[in-house]
Amino acid sequence: MLFHDDLINKLLTEDVPYGDLTTEEMGISGVQGEMIFRARFDCVLAGADEAAAILKKLGAELSISAANGKVMQAGDHIMTAKANAGILHKGWKVAQNIMEHATGIATRTAAMVAKGRAINPDLIIACTRKSFPGGKTICMNAVLAGGGTPHRLGISETFLLFSNHSNFFPDEQSLLAALTKAVKAQPEKKLTVECEDLDFAEKAIKAGAGNIQFDKVKADKLHEYIPYLRQKYPYVTLEAAGGINIETVAEYAMTGIDVAVTSFVYTGKPMDIEVVIRPV
Repeated sequence: MLFHDDLINKLLTEDVPYGDLTTEEMGISGVQGEMIFRARFDCVLAGADEAAAILKKLGAELSISAANGKVMQAGDHIMTAKANAGILHKGWKVAQNIMEHATGIATRTAAMVAKGRAINPDLIIACTRKSFPGGKTICMNAVLAGGGTPHRLGISETFLLFSNHSNFFPDEQSLLAALTKAVKAQPEKKLTVECEDLDFAEKAIKAGAGNIQFDKVKADKLHEYIPYLRQKYPYVTLEAAGGINIETVAEYAMTGIDVAVTSFVYTGKPMDIEVVIRPV
């Protein structure tokens, strides 16, 4: 995904709205230096491309050893930025924070992908839009770096019928009629319907749904649902959401689902990135 200048400017303005008081008052702003980034732990790197864009925007000269998606060992060099101390300190925490949070997401995503695909090699780990507000671009880039797939970038480009939509219809018949109408109006899309049981899933498929997303349905039930639907409706994509994390992904992968939908990757510790700034 693109990392636009307006986001770079927003992130820099948030941390450096009026300059760097400490560096300026200590009289070192013009001293030439270098800032070295290294992985402190084994991880899957993310946020490095975004950090590089920020440092370039500030005018730093970069020597880059690793990009988003690279599997890193503790101590591996990521990049070195050369500029005066004023520029380096302005970009320091913005770049480091992005890499630490994004690398945490990418590393957790990669762990889920590996665990799920050890059982089902074709399983897609789809990460939801429950990223932290304002951080969608960084989070989605991190998901991609970890081998996952964005579930939905927003509500404008994908159709997902939740129970909170269904609540506005007086009965199931009118709901399914509206779904059929929506399917005809969006012929280039596979419409997704959230389901909690097999009966409604079949009705949604017959109404034209191309994707069925089982929400908070236990894996033992999906062991019954998925083979039945796979045999009868092989063209339908079958997804599971709700409670899927690093501890449960293998259990759900064994059900035969196509897609495991998760928000797990966004919760957890950032992955420490070592930063050293020194004069040259």
